[in-house]
Amino acid sequence: MSKIAILSDIHGNLPALEKVIADMQARAVQRVFCLGDLISGPLWARETLEFLMRQNWTFIRGNHDRNLVERSPETMAKSDAQAFQSLEKRHLEWLAALPATLEVDETFLLCHGSPTNDRSYLLETIENGCVRLSSPAEIKSRLGEVSLPLVLCGHSHLPRHICLEDGPTLINPGSVGLPAYDDDSQGYFVVENGSPHARYAVIEQTPAGWKTEIILVPYDHEKAAAKARAMQRPDYVVGLLTGYMFQPE
Repeated sequence: MSKIAILSDIHGNLPALEKVIADMQARAVQRVFCLGDLISGPLWARETLEFLMRQNWTFIRGNHDRNLVERSPETMAKSDAQAFQSLEKRHLEWLAALPATLEVDETFLLCHGSPTNDRSYLLETIENGCVRLSSPAEIKSRLGEVSLPLVLCGHSHLPRHICLEDGPTLINPGSVGLPAYDDDSQGYFVVENGSPHARYAVIEQTPAGWKTEIILVPYDHEKAAAKARAMQRPDYVVGLLTGYMFQPE
């Protein structure tokens, strides 16, 4: 089987995406699965979406993509609203046509959050303001009746490869465009990867099983941070520069 790249959570970071694509090409990737949250944020929403719309990739939507087509601008959170203001009707129509989940080749289930909820975390549990790896039992309960051997998810921005007893294998490639963020959906918490790299994954079937590479790609993150600064988003600035939500001491 060919090499497959898994991308998620680009968040309009076009310089990061361009470096990821160059890395994919150097690895002779033949297929790309993109798991949503394509453009929300203060960066290059329109330019990123224009590029993505030209690609022959397999796409699903993320929760922020859904927000852009389902909510009115005055009810959107700041990141969605900043992306929305640069979009045209044709962009929104393209986003609206993306599926929430997708089964591919009777092998892969693509979802953004969990198979039933694009805002829920499949592989992480939030407790007392902290993010921890979920137990196998917790993950299985969120999977429901999924029977395909590989489940590909995003949303948390945390790269993971998890093998459950009796399957499936679950892969989160991390975030192409946003290595740290804060969230108040389940009480306040932060997600931090600790470096500014763009993240994605490449998978390949081998005689011994599925080989997964979680890849960190350097790019001009200072350019992205400068764009966020110009858009008056200091939270994005720190995250893009450092991979932390607060400036390390």
